[in-house]
Amino acid sequence: MKITLLGSKNYDSLEFHLNESLTYLSHIVTHIDIKDVVNVPYRFNYYATKLLPKYDDYVFKKLAKKVIESSPDLVVCTYRFIHPNCIKDVKSALPSVKVIHINPDALTNFEYQQIFVSPYDAYFTKDPYIVDFMRNKMSLNAFYFPEAFNPRVHQSPERNRLELETEINIDVVAFGTMYPYRSKMLKEVVDAGLSLTVFGTPDKRFPLKEISNTFRNEFITGKRKAEVLLGSKIVFNNFHYGEIESANLKFFEINGIGGFQICDYKPVLSEYSTIPLEKFTYKTIGEAIDLLKYYLNHQKERHEIAEEQRIHFEKYHTYDNRLKQLLDKL
Repeated sequence: MKITLLGSKNYDSLEFHLNESLTYLSHIVTHIDIKDVVNVPYRFNYYATKLLPKYDDYVFKKLAKKVIESSPDLVVCTYRFIHPNCIKDVKSALPSVKVIHINPDALTNFEYQQIFVSPYDAYFTKDPYIVDFMRNKMSLNAFYFPEAFNPRVHQSPERNRLELETEINIDVVAFGTMYPYRSKMLKEVVDAGLSLTVFGTPDKRFPLKEISNTFRNEFITGKRKAEVLLGSKIVFNNFHYGEIESANLKFFEINGIGGFQICDYKPVLSEYSTIPLEKFTYKTIGEAIDLLKYYLNHQKERHEIAEEQRIHFEKYHTYDNRLKQLLDKL
């Protein structure tokens, strides 16, 4: 099948993995990024499309033209700020081609809600709450599409785990952008006397010194991310508050790599995990700290849990599996 993918080409982005997985599944993929039609920095484009309506329409008309010229059998969109006229133009020019949207983000990030007024043939999103809202309140053809991991990118290092733990030498690791909610929770971990190491992007506006003192100032991806997550004794994964009934991407990547994680309790996790949720999830920060302290002293148990999850996630929760299911629905 010839599939045109409209979204970011950044490494390790959702679109990067969709492209890689669809190609692996023997589809022919044309990947179109906003930078392919306007040669200006991405950040300028992003704010210009938000603040300048005429520029917004202009850019997405150019993107629509490029999509149409690719002569696809299916169009997959991921940007949340695509102008509705772009989708209308594509649908008008290619009436027999299905155009769908995959939204990987929390429901707090819907931009100007362009998704809801664009005539997609189907909408795929990860939170059961918003799927229900879209289907039953807006009569949109919405489907549940959880996050996943890419086993060819998020590979578990072929290393002796005990040796790697000694080499990495991290008790509790956290990674990602240090938004205030995440920093505040991590401060509680530090205040409880636990040794924390943080990777990712610091909070430059409201930094907490307790977190700044633990920061490695390194954004981890690829092989390095896999080594850090597998080699750290525990990965502390605190979900964004916008994850109402859903899990974040990290949940799948950590398990797919084979890291041991402590994360927020969500009933939906029982759909993914073979391990009882009470063994690795918390409802309060106090429960999280108790679990962290427990597993730092129970190495064998955390290794067994992590390995069981790794095997299960590699079998059931890859992008390859997700995309096969999506194409079957279409």
